[in-house]
Amino acid sequence: MLFDNPLFENWYTDSMTIYRNVDVTHGNVDKKERKLMAERIPCRIYSKQKGGLKMRQTAAASESVDKLACDLNVDIRAGDELHVIRGGMLGMHGEPERYLADRPYPYYDPVGGVLSGLEHQEVLLVADEIVD
Repeated sequence: MLFDNPLFENWYTDSMTIYRNVDVTHGNVDKKERKLMAERIPCRIYSKQKGGLKMRQTAAASESVDKLACDLNVDIRAGDELHVIRGGMLGMHGEPERYLADRPYPYYDPVGGVLSGLEHQEVLLVADEIVD
């Protein structure tokens, strides 16, 4: 929807891959498996709040809470694992950043028209990584 307005044509500079834990049954054993849901979804991380490295007894850890914007049609659910490549829609091939998604919050067009292009959904991202 955001691409409907030419002013926002290049707004989504990042790309993401979505993984979700789904229920599967093998014989009479029920378990969860990680499944690829979608690839190369246009998005944009627009608020980075890095907490920096913190030393723990066994290893150093990095924690952050970031915000991501994407189209309203993207199926993201709380608990999804997102791999975001910064600049991925611009042809960059960097190392993906791994996040867990919180519940998405939809923002609909405040003007009620299709020309503003302001509709999107916001997803709070949590990263908690052990540093090698």
